[in-house]
Amino acid sequence: MSLDRNAEVQHLAEADRHVAVAERSIGHQLIEIERLREGGHNTELAEQMLETFRRTLQEMQEYRKHIIRTIEGIDAGEL
Repeated sequence: MSLDRNAEVQHLAEADRHVAVAERSIGHQLIEIERLREGGHNTELAEQMLETFRRTLQEMQEYRKHIIRTIEGIDAGEL
């Protein structure tokens, strides 16, 4: 079974978009946590969400690396 390099490049572009959205979400969540702290509010749930965002970003980055390895394998004639 041969893999389609163009499809993998499209997957990589989509993964890049998802990573960028996740990074922005983390930034927004950090700002929200600070806003809550400054207002004297409980930040526990917001911090839990931040941790979930970070774990999700890490998974996205790992998947992105997998796509890159797949493209490299196609280019090397291994896949």
